Amino acid sequence: MREDVRSEVGEIPAIRGLRGVAVLWVVLFHYVVIREASGTPDPWIEALRRVPALDVLVRNGYLGVDLFFLISGFLLALPWLVHAREGLAAPSAAGFYARRIRRIVPAYYVQLLVLFLVVLPLDLGPTYWRHDLYVYLWNGVAHGLFLQDTSPLTSGAIVLNGALWTLPVEAQFYALLPLAAPLFVRAPRTALAAAIAISLGWQWAGAHDLAPIVRAEVALGAHWHWSEGNVREILAMQLPAYLGHFALGIALARAWLDARGRIATPRRRIGLALAALAAMLVLGAAVAGRVPVPREHLRMVPALALAVLLYAVVSSRGPVVRRIFAGGPLAFAGDVSYSAYLYHAPILVLWSIHPSIFRGWLALPGMLAVIGVAAWMSWRWVEQPFLRSAMRHRKDRPAAIAAEELALSAPRAPSSSASSSRP
Repeated sequence: MREDVRSEVGEIPAIRGLRGVAVLWVVLFHYVVIREASGTPDPWIEALRRVPALDVLVRNGYLGVDLFFLISGFLLALPWLVHAREGLAAPSAAGFYARRIRRIVPAYYVQLLVLFLVVLPLDLGPTYWRHDLYVYLWNGVAHGLFLQDTSPLTSGAIVLNGALWTLPVEAQFYALLPLAAPLFVRAPRTALAAAIAISLGWQWAGAHDLAPIVRAEVALGAHWHWSEGNVREILAMQLPAYLGHFALGIALARAWLDARGRIATPRRRIGLALAALAAMLVLGAAVAGRVPVPREHLRMVPALALAVLLYAVVSSRGPVVRRIFAGGPLAFAGDVSYSAYLYHAPILVLWSIHPSIFRGWLALPGMLAVIGVAAWMSWRWVEQPFLRSAMRHRKDRPAAIAAEELALSAPRAPSSSASSSRP
């Protein structure tokens, strides 16, 4: 039985480019943050400061993570929504978990080996393990179990790969989805409202309450002088704070399925364009700090704007949108986005520590080239072999089942695409 995104709905070409936008946004954000922290003069950052609107956009590049969460909710809920529409049994939770493990775990574990066996020695010296060995062991175990977002000591991957905090959030969402998806099938509006309410409630409580958890974490980290602020930053990283993001993605998937078979009338095209324009204005106001909402809830505003932009892009059938998002550099960045996300921060950190041949105006393009090569190597030699092994496993099934999957894997409508989600 087919139960993955590709075989359920076919191809969604724009998703490749959107993932590319998300990862490039995050990479540029970390480039600016790490280069400025190192005190290295950089002509690209100086030029960026002279364009205030672009400067604000890049310095809010952490919102690329929000876009990734929206895409995950959008893509991964589609099989449940399609099965419900066709009167089929819900997809297998075991099969879903197996596909997610093959998708994210191998590349992640290889990256951890590189982080602890290559990047750490280059940063701290080959005998780093003789000092604070328990700290490195704690980090190794926490990262291996996807628990690095549970304490300030592990959330930053020893200040070498803080971007890894999102992996536990994604993994926890994967674990929850087979249980939550039926709720979005039966009562989509109620489920969406409940998820957003939980997110807003957790965000408020993380900033102002949850005193027992805060006291326990501060006591646990007394040796490292964890402050209440450090602990509350960790609480803001937990899955409940982002349930609204994933739920918005699921709601978009349902709306996209509803509209997929409709004729693209001029009125609908104009509506999508106006919605995208309004979303960009709201996004700009949010990143500029001009939205009157409590600080702890501010991230939900750009998430809503990004959700509208995501829907407008995947729903558009225009040739311009297809050329921008379905091919070229953005599509390549989208293909390797998971590996690029895994490796970009350590590369940037090492870049700031050790002299490089890429200096001045060559710094940014040189860094992007190195990250692109590392991401492609991980995608080509780690991600793809495991995905191909999964496909071979399907081909080894009885001929009738294999034939059914092959027939059902073709796109169901000329305008649709498919892409496996990242994290």
